[in-house]
Amino acid sequence: MNIDKMMKKLARILRGFLFFLALPRFASFANAPDLFRAYHRLYKHRDLRRMPGGWLYKEKFYPDYLTMGGAGHAIFREALKFCQGFGVDVGAGFWQLPGSIPIDPRHGLGIGKAVSDFDDGSLDYVFSSHCLEHIENWREALDEWIRKIKPDGILFIYLPHPDCAIWNPGSPFVKNAHKWKPEPEIIKKAMQELRCEIISYDDGPDGMQSFYV
Repeated sequence: MNIDKMMKKLARILRGFLFFLALPRFASFANAPDLFRAYHRLYKHRDLRRMPGGWLYKEKFYPDYLTMGGAGHAIFREALKFCQGFGVDVGAGFWQLPGSIPIDPRHGLGIGKAVSDFDDGSLDYVFSSHCLEHIENWREALDEWIRKIKPDGILFIYLPHPDCAIWNPGSPFVKNAHKWKPEPEIIKKAMQELRCEIISYDDGPDGMQSFYV
């Protein structure tokens, strides 16, 4: 091996080594180790088939972007038409609604904050993306969120569509992390029963296989 080839090989090795040194710092923001572990587990699952750019599950293809988090980005533009002023993003993770106060029990800047920290009737809005399906007593949670909003405030909920099988409870992707399967009519009915007026909604599924009310 001549000296040029040796130096090029050493450079490639060094770049790879530096990448893995930097990875934990990046992962603290992007949750990369969780993704690596999840993909390793999914690749071995008997009900899944790996395809270029995604997964085949129950005879339907699901692209990778559906499994990497940050679903709320798909609805931010629409949500910001309504969510103005002083408000919170419940279940924000690493991807909070711009201008909101993040709340999340496990990830991101919202750790240590809770909806109960705020007085009843003190918020202009409550925004939440892909969070309510993680809560078994979801109606009680919804009732609390609504109590925190001013009489003319906004509750904006973005949820996985029931037709998206990878997000249904028990799937290889969510296992038991999703406690129930939200449906547009169920959410709209619950919000009306909890003193809300429905002013906008999209039953979906949209490009992120989700819907909003």
